[in-house]
Amino acid sequence: MTTQVTTTLNPTERQQTALASRRQIASNFQDFLKLLTTQLRNQDPTAPLDTNQFTQQLVMFAQVEQQLATNQSLERLIKLQETSQLTALTPLIGRTVEAEAGAIVLQDGAARGAYMLRADATATTVTIRDSGGRIIAQSPGQTRAGRHEFAWDGRDAFGRRLPDGVYRVSVEAQRGSSVEAVPTTVIGRITGAERTEGGLKLAIGGLAIDSSAIRSVSPDR
Repeated sequence: MTTQVTTTLNPTERQQTALASRRQIASNFQDFLKLLTTQLRNQDPTAPLDTNQFTQQLVMFAQVEQQLATNQSLERLIKLQETSQLTALTPLIGRTVEAEAGAIVLQDGAARGAYMLRADATATTVTIRDSGGRIIAQSPGQTRAGRHEFAWDGRDAFGRRLPDGVYRVSVEAQRGSSVEAVPTTVIGRITGAERTEGGLKLAIGGLAIDSSAIRSVSPDR
């Protein structure tokens, strides 16, 4: 594993909520309609429902119907907005970005990442693991305060070249007797964009990231 250093001194839930709300209002709407119909069908002809009370019930009926229509319109608006946002993300495909992630992506036999030290450390260790948590590569990192990039050539500790894909990465900084886990970022090429149940996602190889996790976009070369 080689280390390259550059030093300078972190939407479907909305859909599910909207759908649940709409179903609840629709259920209440149907229950209210049945109750009102039953009340009118069984009222005493000699003592009909009070006009004011009936008017209030009709107003409630209209309010529930309006709320149901409003929720349907909001749901359509959210879908249109997310579609527009997805279209706006497509120019990022093929671009190199840096994004918050606890993983790096091996693309064409190379992977890059970065981390930020708040203060100088006595030692740092960059560890790369496979999907099962097994350590496949490990090396010392930079210790000065600031941002540091690292690169991995895709080989394990025995020099064997590993297949392209997503690998877990962690950085630990030691200061005296204490060891601190340092947040990492992934640097890679965007290969796709999609709308999932978790909202809008960008793909770096097999790694899905939120668009809000992107820290920087490199210019086209």
